[in-house]
Amino acid sequence: MYFHTLCIAALASTGAAATCKTTPLDAEWPSETEWAQLNTTIAGSLIRTVPIASSCYSGNDFGSAPESIDYPIYANNSCLPTNVTGYSPDQGCSIGAYPQYIVNATEEEHVAIATKWASERNIRIVIKGTGHDLNGRSSGAWSLSIWTRNFRSITRDTAWTYSNSSTPQDVYIVGSGQQWGNVLDRALSEGRIVTTGQDPSVGLGGYIQGGGHGPILSTYGLASAQVLQMRVVTATERASFWALRGGGAGHNVVMSNVMIMPQFATNESFEASWSAAARWLSHLPDLMEAGLAGAATAASGETAFAFFPNLANMAPFGGLGYGQLFWAFNTTVAAYPSTAPGNGTNSTLEITMSTSNAGNYSAFYWAISGSEVAGGASLTSTRLLGRAELVDTPHEDVMSYLKVAFGAENKTAGSFSTIGLQGGPGVHNMPEERRELDPVAAGSPQAALESAAAFYEEKHESMWRKWSPESGAYMNEANAFNKEFKHDFYGENHERLLEVKRKYDPEESFFVLAGVGSDNWDYNMDSGKLCRVGNGTYV
Repeated sequence: MYFHTLCIAALASTGAAATCKTTPLDAEWPSETEWAQLNTTIAGSLIRTVPIASSCYSGNDFGSAPESIDYPIYANNSCLPTNVTGYSPDQGCSIGAYPQYIVNATEEEHVAIATKWASERNIRIVIKGTGHDLNGRSSGAWSLSIWTRNFRSITRDTAWTYSNSSTPQDVYIVGSGQQWGNVLDRALSEGRIVTTGQDPSVGLGGYIQGGGHGPILSTYGLASAQVLQMRVVTATERASFWALRGGGAGHNVVMSNVMIMPQFATNESFEASWSAAARWLSHLPDLMEAGLAGAATAASGETAFAFFPNLANMAPFGGLGYGQLFWAFNTTVAAYPSTAPGNGTNSTLEITMSTSNAGNYSAFYWAISGSEVAGGASLTSTRLLGRAELVDTPHEDVMSYLKVAFGAENKTAGSFSTIGLQGGPGVHNMPEERRELDPVAAGSPQAALESAAAFYEEKHESMWRKWSPESGAYMNEANAFNKEFKHDFYGENHERLLEVKRKYDPEESFFVLAGVGSDNWDYNMDSGKLCRVGNGTYV
């Protein structure tokens, strides 16, 4: 995930801190001429607040009136209509606790100029997007309000990249004054969903900066966690991206737009494919005991189209494409186990199987062999899975693990895995799954691998450990940056192997990533240096 903030303009310091913010009762309050000059500078976008009862608007549309907010109690119930809670004939109708002026901003420059102008004059600044605000952040007495409602653009970039990376991301770039209902409608029309609240009138700015929970929180997390970048006006050269994603709205910046990650919309066929894959995997231990070996290719996202071209018709693809190859040595097609799945089709899923005889081992071997092409750039994550993981684990849990296993940093591109059925003496009933990383971003290989390793450690290795805590990984096709490599690659044999290393390589002349004793060393590919860490002795 990439974090970025953009400074549009800096606010000026007012010198010594004043005891109170300036009000119209103070001599320092700007004159009518000064307000008029500000209005000219920001292209006539300044509005003098004239309270309007929100009930005068169709549907009580608090968002379309510049000063109105969802909970007028936070505006001191100023100028309420007679038929609403809080009305008092003694209150009358005055500007009360509404902002004195409102900047109906249509450009970021308007925000930058107005916030700087108000800061120099010690005037309180508040920010309003839609006004759907339960705790009064969108209004304030004697203030200048920045109204971001006009920042309503919605664009999609399926190949957006952060400035320091060439890895593409599928993102929506949305103005902070937009409402989530409109964003969700756009995303759904393109086979995606976004994390929203339950009310479509809620705006993006305050919702995201407050964290943002909603119906799919338990699946994808808070709305703030989906944010890759924000564009803001800030009082300093850079804002704290950490604080913007859940630290609260209206504190010190005005957000003009936000870049968010969409998720795949749920599709019955897509879900059926994940379910079918989990069910299929549960058959593998029995099939292996019946004498079958083999390999499978499974892929998600657009990567699936390279292996299963017909799936391109279902783009954007949120399911799993799966192709299985079985083989058996010294047997015939007639001996194909009756327990193996066969052809089948329903409204959501299609399974096709065919059989053939290679005739001899030479023909068979060259038919399944890979190429000798070099030059790939990838990082792999692997795990040995057996009956406990594939059969005894609840079906829904296996589906969930698979979705994590095939998750990629670029969700649109997806990823692929090779699933090998590796049984026999020594490694019985242990299908092995290998997942390759998206092509490594251009730039420093060291940095690219470290970035990929961090993603794998957080998403994949932790999932493998949860799914199969007592299992391990096939180290030849595993993640060399796995923090638990001692357990996952060597298991209970690690200490014994370390004794062998100490005996035959006391000077530690030999080094490989994730090798026995390798945690004594730090290898930097950028400089080429291999240096001791810690106390420099075997641990």
